[in-house]
Amino acid sequence: MSAGVLWWQRWARQVLPRRTARTCCWCHGGGWHAVSAMAPELLQWARAQAVEPNDMRMFVVARAAAAARTTTWETEALAALFDTDDAFQPGRNARYINGQHRFQATLETGVRRIVVLRHVSAA
Repeated sequence: MSAGVLWWQRWARQVLPRRTARTCCWCHGGGWHAVSAMAPELLQWARAQAVEPNDMRMFVVARAAAAARTTTWETEALAALFDTDDAFQPGRNARYINGQHRFQATLETGVRRIVVLRHVSAA
């Protein structure tokens, strides 16, 4: 992955997002718009059923398969978003931990909202 994106490149991608993905790897090989649109709905279903965080990946895969409206790539991308080991997680200085290349792929296709994992301590 490149060292970074210049401010004007980031701005141009927001103004004129590429709706097509590059084909350099799995992360760039599918439709993040569809995945980011399905993720909040799946999160609401999981919350309604009180699914434990460590069971989210299996829940999402099962629910996506039952809906029969996702491609294999979309199911794998959803699973990665909801996997506690693989999910995007907010870090320090407005950066994200895990999946930097996947995150870059979402940005390059113009996705502006996506599910992230936040650890909340029970105090």
